[in-house]
Amino acid sequence: MSDELKALARAYGDETISAAELEHLNRMLQDNRDAREQFLREMNLIDSIEEMALGGQPGLRDQNLVSLPATNSIASRSTWVPWTSLAVAAVALLVFTSFVWLSSGNPTIGTLVAFQGPVRWTGQDGIVDNDLEVGASLTGGTMEVLAADAWASFRFHDSSRVTLSGAAEAVLSDRGQKRLQLDHGSMSADVQPQPTASPMIVRTPAAEIEVLGTQFNVSARTIDTELAVNEGRVRFLRSSDGKALDVFAEHRAVASLDPAEDFSIQPLGPQVTTWQSRLDSDSEVMHGYWKPALFELGVKLKQSVAAGETTEAEALAEYQQAVRLDRQGSVWGKPSRIGCLVWLDVRDKDGRRVQLTDQSRLRITGRIFAPVDLEMGVSTYEAEGGFYDKFSRAITAQELNRSPEGKFEWVAGAGDLLPKSGNTPTGSVVHDWWCVAESNTVKFEIIRVEILDR
Repeated sequence: MSDELKALARAYGDETISAAELEHLNRMLQDNRDAREQFLREMNLIDSIEEMALGGQPGLRDQNLVSLPATNSIASRSTWVPWTSLAVAAVALLVFTSFVWLSSGNPTIGTLVAFQGPVRWTGQDGIVDNDLEVGASLTGGTMEVLAADAWASFRFHDSSRVTLSGAAEAVLSDRGQKRLQLDHGSMSADVQPQPTASPMIVRTPAAEIEVLGTQFNVSARTIDTELAVNEGRVRFLRSSDGKALDVFAEHRAVASLDPAEDFSIQPLGPQVTTWQSRLDSDSEVMHGYWKPALFELGVKLKQSVAAGETTEAEALAEYQQAVRLDRQGSVWGKPSRIGCLVWLDVRDKDGRRVQLTDQSRLRITGRIFAPVDLEMGVSTYEAEGGFYDKFSRAITAQELNRSPEGKFEWVAGAGDLLPKSGNTPTGSVVHDWWCVAESNTVKFEIIRVEILDR
């Protein structure tokens, strides 16, 4: 551990750290995984030293307990919290220190009103709660939606409501002004009128959003942030260059980390009823390993040239001929918390979403290298509003009917996708599509996904 990081960790541990030092520590932890691991080790070391200073011996008391700093005096510390929770929460909370500060006497800011699937809450006290209940009153903290088929809805005391659709992670706070930090994932918000001097602020890695009262949806991806406004007006600022737009109802904009990318306002609708994945790039991939078209052919040809079975000119000619026939790429499953996952954003080249009808069908073409079950599903939004529901379907290995090479084509009507509520998919708008195998060791490839009408 560097001397600088060690000094900052110790200052954080005894609460002598300044605001400027805390911000610097935040940047170090956010940018460097090794630094995060070293920080947690230092916290553990501090705990052991303090235990001996209190007259104890490391290992004599429950190893899952550690003292939470309250003052600069070691002897005055008497509040105990689970070490595992504090260790996990310490980094998460530091990453978003502009929003959440650890302090005593944390008032509640709202209520968990609904959720589905695995959801985790880390409060300002560092306690991690994996067993949330509807109606729970929560302080400021970090909400994580941990699976593609999961979501959670939180209501502030003024009835403003935000819904995270997972996988997603956001820090929520309200100390006279609502502030949210959406690290990744999708969020839908119905915001009550806010004081002009204290608008709701939503930050993502690529943008800042200022809201006085409206309904909007936002998706924070690795390289950009998409904002879609259904009611009112939202101020949208791109972090890379500070450029700002006022996005009005029924319009959208995308802020990229690359300031050279287009940053303009586009109309939302009308929605389309058909769609085909465009896997000629990784722009649609939310989770998965994208590979260009004919990746395997390229590897095979290189091996043939190396073995002297063909010349470089012959290999190049064969590859160029194949490229003319097939320009599509594919996406391979990538390990996740819920299994090997492929997850795609669903919108056409103009940014329009797909509205499901009673005639809609999904057709998926892919390849899988073992006889395993899959689950496929979609996240949907209301036609002119926020989050609606998740619909999914389990598919057995027998239903996939794989070829000897492992290829499959699966077709199902939208009505065959089952919700965990009583909703029906007809009329809703597809936001994203996912496919997951329970085991992270399974290899599978998605070649094409289509939504067909009639």
